[in-house]
Amino acid sequence: MLRLALGALRARPVIFAGLAAALLLAVAVITLFGSLIATAIAGGGGSRLGMIGGAFGEIAMLMALFVVANTLAFSVRQQARDMALLRTSGATPVQVKRLIRCQVLLVALLVSPPAWVLGSWGARVFLTELVARGLSPAAAEVPSSPLPMLIGTAATLLVGVGATKLAARRTVRGRPSAAMEQTAAEQGRLGWVRGIAGLLVLTGAGFWCDFTARQPMDKAAQAALLGSLFLMIAVGLLGPLLARLAMVLLGLPFRLAGSRHLGDAGGWLAADNLRGHAHRLASAVVPIALLVGLSTTFAAVTGTLREVAPPGAYAESDVWLRGVELAMLAGFGAVATVNTLVSLTASRRREYALLTLIGATRRQLLRMLGAEAVLTAMAGVLLGLMVAAPATIAFAVAATDRVLPSVPLEMYGPLVLGVVALTVTTILCTGAKATSEPAVAAAA
Repeated sequence: MLRLALGALRARPVIFAGLAAALLLAVAVITLFGSLIATAIAGGGGSRLGMIGGAFGEIAMLMALFVVANTLAFSVRQQARDMALLRTSGATPVQVKRLIRCQVLLVALLVSPPAWVLGSWGARVFLTELVARGLSPAAAEVPSSPLPMLIGTAATLLVGVGATKLAARRTVRGRPSAAMEQTAAEQGRLGWVRGIAGLLVLTGAGFWCDFTARQPMDKAAQAALLGSLFLMIAVGLLGPLLARLAMVLLGLPFRLAGSRHLGDAGGWLAADNLRGHAHRLASAVVPIALLVGLSTTFAAVTGTLREVAPPGAYAESDVWLRGVELAMLAGFGAVATVNTLVSLTASRRREYALLTLIGATRRQLLRMLGAEAVLTAMAGVLLGLMVAAPATIAFAVAATDRVLPSVPLEMYGPLVLGVVALTVTTILCTGAKATSEPAVAAAA
């Protein structure tokens, strides 16, 4: 299986680019905060440094689980036909799962050395900034130990292997002939196992938000972030259903505009196309919702703390720490977003070619893609706000006894606009390249 996995990596490296980026970021971040914990254990950083490393490492592990699982599931879907052919030629479901695990293993081992360098360097830079802000003793030094690096790789592999079971579930279930049929058309239904799991996580997140609302202000801040992550997992599980509902609502103006302007129905086509491919839309929307949801939560928590905390209780160093945490999570979300959007848009070359062969111009295709990009961004923002709302409301109740948190627009506005710009730019740039090749060759 190792040889077969290596052959897949060599033959189609683009499929594994997003997975490699997610695994590299996961190993680097866990190595970084593991090094901080090792510094605290060695006696050079104090107890506060250990708390910072532990809190950040906990969030990093949860984010790594979500992003690696999302990118792995997407790479497996891109190999669905290959996996189906393997099954029709005699491969068992166990062997297909083993192949996917070998792919994860090879990619993780490939990206680990640069991730170790990046994580170790980041730990030293981070520790220097902590010392400069009085959050760590001046004599603190990151120990030269390979243990944080090995833990980073081992933890990431554990996450990847665990995600393999979920990612491969649709590929290996049923008869081999049915697996080949499934590759011909997208499955539009949300599986009952996934639906029940999503509802259970959503219910648990509701109880967690209720728990957050009854906590002291400092503990409620961290609990609100965890609540957003739990809600994000629920959105990931229920993504196809939520994406279709969002498109029904947001796509109405585009469909109305298309019906009035029969000569250019790009908006109408974009809205119906996205609504009819709920699983594909969910793959694009969930990473955007991740970015928007976490950004909204951070902005609301930071703004509320600045407003209600006593003078001196909420220092600028705490603001700096939350900024680093937001940058780390935004990095995970940006990797997942760009990888998913590029792969989804580029994989539709044959669809663009067929539209061209029946009379569509390249300008009309790009206009359709522009409408799809705007709709995808709007759906992601809407779901992101739905993710952030319960957790931030719970934190506002804990901190101020009010329902609405304080959100600084100078911080929040650029974050949301940046997410929208990233989405639209990625889809249009990839679409421009995908529609530039001759239609006959692409259709064939």
